[in-house]
Amino acid sequence: MDRRSFFRTILYTPLLAPFILNAKSQQKGFQFYVIADSPQVFLPTILHELQKCGMIHGNNFNILNLHPEEKALKRTFSEEGWCLIPKSCPADLSLSFCHLHHQTLPSFTFIKEGKVWDIRSRKLYTLWKEMNSQSPSSWLTIASFNSRHVDHYQGATASIYLEGQKVESISLEKNVFKKFQTERGSINVIVEKGNALVSGSTCRHKICHFTPPVSLAGERIICAPNHFLLEIEGSYYIDTAIG
Repeated sequence: MDRRSFFRTILYTPLLAPFILNAKSQQKGFQFYVIADSPQVFLPTILHELQKCGMIHGNNFNILNLHPEEKALKRTFSEEGWCLIPKSCPADLSLSFCHLHHQTLPSFTFIKEGKVWDIRSRKLYTLWKEMNSQSPSSWLTIASFNSRHVDHYQGATASIYLEGQKVESISLEKNVFKKFQTERGSINVIVEKGNALVSGSTCRHKICHFTPPVSLAGERIICAPNHFLLEIEGSYYIDTAIG
């Protein structure tokens, strides 16, 4: 089942409408949806991958309504280091459940600001295919994260552009020193502890040199005199909008 089919399925469920409308009206926050009768089997892998991407933080959760596998869910989250708190308290992660009118193939998708987000992860793609090969399910799990934690995304690489052309991608996972020669001078780049910065430049005003380190997807360091751009690339992109 592709992502558009996924949303046709859940939008036909009247009980889900408030969740969709709330996500679109607030234009912030992050949710993911899992169709599975036993969501605790798949949630740990999804949570691990989201944490690796820097998309979620925190360690407490609450359960807002009943689910047949509630005891198993609580046990699984506890084993993963999450702490259950009362549903009346603000939580880093809130779980809600909805019974579907018609059974459908297990699958999942992610929503931020009313849009579908595709997380580029091999493990998640493998999980998606595994779930789609199983028997149809009747339960939808809605996992909502506190918006204060998900406004920024940790980058994966620092891409270097000279004269508008991409010349190299540097992983943020290793400490690296690079020197780039341009037609107008040279620029030194350092990647250290997940951050990228310009440590030296032959340009006159040194604005690039004094720019703070960058690490979040979309952040940039520009040296206009050298026609140089350093841009942090992340692991997601917007696939399509709802409505």
